[in-house]
Amino acid sequence: MFARFFYTLFAAAGGAGFSQFPEYLAHYLQRLGGRIDQARVRVSEIKEDAAEKGMSVPDYIASFTASDPHGLEGERMRESFFDLADMETAYAALTSAPTLQRPVTFIEHFDSGLVGATLGDFAPALPLTPEGFIYGATGALAGLLLCGGSRRVLRRRKNRKVEA
Repeated sequence: MFARFFYTLFAAAGGAGFSQFPEYLAHYLQRLGGRIDQARVRVSEIKEDAAEKGMSVPDYIASFTASDPHGLEGERMRESFFDLADMETAYAALTSAPTLQRPVTFIEHFDSGLVGATLGDFAPALPLTPEGFIYGATGALAGLLLCGGSRRVLRRRKNRKVEA
């Protein structure tokens, strides 16, 4: 009786938890897209400023990094180019990954600041998409396996105590 209750509880919790991933990923991608747009504007401004000065972008940035009071701004300019490339790579990988590969791809391109900001605003949703169903079913199965595995561990522990 209690076993059935716990299996049901673990399956429901796993299904509900895993089924939130597609919705969370959608929010994460929306934030990442916003950051990409912002970085593109910044990179475009740097390119325009370099062109106005008749300099190449690397030379323009180097002129800032070589200047003592402006060195930090030069480093920020350089980081803008690298950050944009990294974010575009992450966005492309996440949007093109197959459904069941997305959690792995998400971990590969993990941005802790973006994850925290997204989680801060995230509200659970009822996933009514095929992808939500797949993740929900996977979570329910994981919950059942977790419950079954923990029952076996507890049984073994109990049997060892009885034998001792």
